Amino acid sequence: MKIVQFGLHYSPNVGDGVISETLGYTLQSVRPDVEFETVDFSGRSGFGAVTVRNRSLALAVLGALPQALRGRLVEARLNRMLDGVEEDWRRVLAGAELVILGGGQIFSDADLNFCTKIGRVAALVRETETPVVVHAAGVSRNWSDRGTTLFGRLFDADLRGVGLRDSLSIENWGAQTGGRGPAPVFTRDPGLLAAECYGPADQALGDIALGITAPQVLHYHSDAQVAGAGQSGLSFFAELAVTLVERGYSVRLFCNGAQEDRAAMAKITADPRVAPLCAEGQVLVAPAPNTPAELAGIIRSADAVIAHRMHACIVAYSYAIPVVGLGWDRKLESFLLSVQDPDGFIGSADASAWALADRVEARLASGIDRAVHGEVLEETRAAVADLFSLL
Repeated sequence: MKIVQFGLHYSPNVGDGVISETLGYTLQSVRPDVEFETVDFSGRSGFGAVTVRNRSLALAVLGALPQALRGRLVEARLNRMLDGVEEDWRRVLAGAELVILGGGQIFSDADLNFCTKIGRVAALVRETETPVVVHAAGVSRNWSDRGTTLFGRLFDADLRGVGLRDSLSIENWGAQTGGRGPAPVFTRDPGLLAAECYGPADQALGDIALGITAPQVLHYHSDAQVAGAGQSGLSFFAELAVTLVERGYSVRLFCNGAQEDRAAMAKITADPRVAPLCAEGQVLVAPAPNTPAELAGIIRSADAVIAHRMHACIVAYSYAIPVVGLGWDRKLESFLLSVQDPDGFIGSADASAWALADRVEARLASGIDRAVHGEVLEETRAAVADLFSLL
């Protein structure tokens, strides 16, 4: 049996790749005879591939343009790129019995980016008559008229099911599709099975892992308050690292691998408040991950994780590591609510380093509810196994 997933396997934010790898691992655990292939619908063919050079500059330029113009420019550029990979996609689809779209926050209309990509995939699976299912995807309530049309191409294909990863996504899907297609069902993110896919930590390092995300990324893609945005630039992260050290913790800075996040982490380590702590070994710097497995390797040895990035938090939860998720996109709060962990979220732009340190200490004291954790992981496995029933 051949199954093909379209997603973001080779994204420089390797948290996206966690989705593809855990999904493939779990499918083959259920059915060892499955041939699983992934297609990165941004046109990447491997880790480290670059589709947009100087992304920070590109985001700044797009951010300065009117929204309608941004969408037209992005759609035109993406269609040129997709023209070049469509034949490769056809070859991968040959003999496939099912196409999986997702997961990730792919049903979001950020300047027609995902709309264009998913619209092209939908047209192709309709042409090849390949059944398609949406699995564990997130949905933002920001679709433009053009974005709605592009996403709507899915309904012209053989769409067998729609699985969405939180209640907010289900609500947003219904509001924007007008009830077309299969009724969406709650389906957990396969990244929750990271601990099974990547294995246990070699040893616990006993530190607090602080995820660094570039402010320009957070602000460009945010649909809620950005936690810590009350401070300028990267000062929020620097102050938080210092405060945690003052509380007696060892801190390990890490990122999910995107170039702008790597650059932000380098600036923080050079901050005059942080640099002496790095020299003394009180603040450590994890090498930027180049693969999803490397990201899991960084996270799984921590005592607690603080991060804006969704899949840093999901991987941590998979390992039953207490999380403090920092707001910027409602998907993160929705995830923590879905695992009955509302105390794991802080969304205020004015959140202080002192308050965050208090929350980390409370999280370390309370830990993860193991009964809920076990139920969540079992639901995640069951949702992947259920995909075979759609064939």
